[in-house]
Amino acid sequence: MFNSVSIIGTGHCGCALAVDTLSRGLGVLLYAHPEHARNLNAIAQQGYLNSAMQIEGQFKPRLTQNIAEAVKFSKCLIITTPSFGHDTIVNELKSFDLSDHVLVVINANFFSLAYMNELNARLILETNAAPYASRFVDGEILVLGIKKNLQIAAYPADISADDRNAVASVFSMSLEWQDNVLDVGLQSNNGVFHPATTILNTARIELTKGDFYFYKDGISTSVGRIIESVDQERLAIANAFGYRPQTLLSEMISFYGGEYKSFSDFACHSAVHNRTKNTPSSMAERYITEDVPFIMVPWHELGRVAGIQAPTMRSIIEFSSIINNENYFLHGRNARKLKIENLSIEDIVRIIKGGNFTAGNRQTHAA
Repeated sequence: MFNSVSIIGTGHCGCALAVDTLSRGLGVLLYAHPEHARNLNAIAQQGYLNSAMQIEGQFKPRLTQNIAEAVKFSKCLIITTPSFGHDTIVNELKSFDLSDHVLVVINANFFSLAYMNELNARLILETNAAPYASRFVDGEILVLGIKKNLQIAAYPADISADDRNAVASVFSMSLEWQDNVLDVGLQSNNGVFHPATTILNTARIELTKGDFYFYKDGISTSVGRIIESVDQERLAIANAFGYRPQTLLSEMISFYGGEYKSFSDFACHSAVHNRTKNTPSSMAERYITEDVPFIMVPWHELGRVAGIQAPTMRSIIEFSSIINNENYFLHGRNARKLKIENLSIEDIVRIIKGGNFTAGNRQTHAA
């Protein structure tokens, strides 16, 4: 069991995880990169991290901007930064011997494929989602909802019962162990509905700076159909790799409960998701800048390997690239960055299941 954790990142998820683990008696260190320390500094200035809604109280995690202190504090390192911050964190961590550490990556988005040769962690664990619906506002973390369960998988895929139990002690919800991290990456629900909803509400976001409810106002019946089209493409790609993930709607019901006939019905009536507006104030925020290049692009690339056409995904990626004057196919987590160029389905699955943590010495498919 872990009696302490080092949480890397002080955004919504990192702070929600901090108060949750502190409330259950674990030691917690919060690390922020010096260039992204605004939230950490706000907590330090008021002397505590205030939490409201689902978890209430004033909590005092240990705070640092020194990555070496985070590595020393706990053998369990939890990365909660957005995917576009992974390069920075990996560059900081790769100079350390992590052979006794377990690295948990929240909303990992194919982290292991991208970085397995750069870190010598004993295990890398990936989740497909954040454990909470949460918002950090003015030094306070609002924990809007806590998921009932969380999908997770290990790299290498063969993880002992002792390690599973140790990781489970960190989280307050039930962990649902998946076959491997590729399976988890294909279950990242943010990529299904964040980009589509944002693109289809572009004018409204730009005119109001996001002053509307993202779910009940932004996801009409027609928008819901496009989201469901993305979901069907994702499921087809997953099926080609031998996985059978839940539909987006089924997964959200498993997280939060309730009965809904469609995703637009869920979006309109989910109390958890409509407590705050949750709408980006511009098109250059995470619903596009993270979820398109780091979720949709990998899905599309895996679809190409499998010979699966994904026209709805491709359209959303292209529209996002035009709107933000960016080439997400080129700069996102593409086949080259995932190191799956010229590999088959069988090759990719073999890599994910086997695992090799010797930096710079990746074992790919058999000759």
